[in-house]
Amino acid sequence: MEKSVTRIATFRLRLTSCPLVPILTAGYGNRGFENFVALMKRHGVTHLVDVRSVPQSGYWEDFRRERLQRIVPEAGLRYVYMGDTLGGIENSPVLCKDPDSVELAPFFDEPKLALGLDKLIQAAESRTVCLMCGCLRPHRCHRFRLVGEALDRRGVEVLHLDDQGEAVSHAAIAEQARPLQNSLF
Repeated sequence: MEKSVTRIATFRLRLTSCPLVPILTAGYGNRGFENFVALMKRHGVTHLVDVRSVPQSGYWEDFRRERLQRIVPEAGLRYVYMGDTLGGIENSPVLCKDPDSVELAPFFDEPKLALGLDKLIQAAESRTVCLMCGCLRPHRCHRFRLVGEALDRRGVEVLHLDDQGEAVSHAAIAEQARPLQNSLF
């Protein structure tokens, strides 16, 4: 626990002259609520920001918005829903279910996304924020491909908590997500 919290604090110290601070992302996947909260606490998270456009789970009752609003504060964290501005396609889980079917470029120019990013960055100046989605691995999730990329373009340090719970830089995830070989044709 100390190592991760210290790493976040080190990023904050490095950026003291800049208002932009590191923002974490994580997917609950198959972790279950107790394990997910333990992961958040291990990384010093104070605010859990739900970025799902459809804040429901067919597998985990604990990850439905109505329930999260109740149980996250009981676990000592603050729950904030921002799927309306950071979720991509309104009321559609397609960015998590079939991300390759959507061209993301137009989303980067959406005023709604810019508004959400502004609010998120402002909140992260004095809090340890983690963006939450259902996808365990960030590589194909919109929290990496859309929100993380948009934050990275603004100069914000983005750390994705991988399936092992380790903080991985946005650049490292981008490298892992890159195809091994371009098409020959």
